[in-house]
Amino acid sequence: AALAFLLSVFAENSIGPIVSTISIVIVFTILSEMQIPLYDRTVKPFLFTSHMLAWKGLFYCQVDAGGTAIPGTIENIHAIAKSSGILILYIISFVSAAIFVFNRKDILS
Repeated sequence: AALAFLLSVFAENSIGPIVSTISIVIVFTILSEMQIPLYDRTVKPFLFTSHMLAWKGLFYCQVDAGGTAIPGTIENIHAIAKSSGILILYIISFVSAAIFVFNRKDILS
């Protein structure tokens, strides 16, 4: 939503930011799923779509012999927190850039 908000500041029509946002998310998702060694270390950590699936870690927990979940055993809680923090930074930067550009626009029409 923050990306669409940012793109809507630059558009004159209403469909442009919607199509652009969906296109960017699809392309970044494809790029974040590529398994290229050099790319995994250089580009992939900076794509916001690489961090959008971290919430699935909340469903991975250890179970005891009876098959019941052990409370407080969510796996990769640090990775979930890191990805959440990175996504929050992206949201803040997209919204801040949109507000900055919008405030500098000369709206006459």
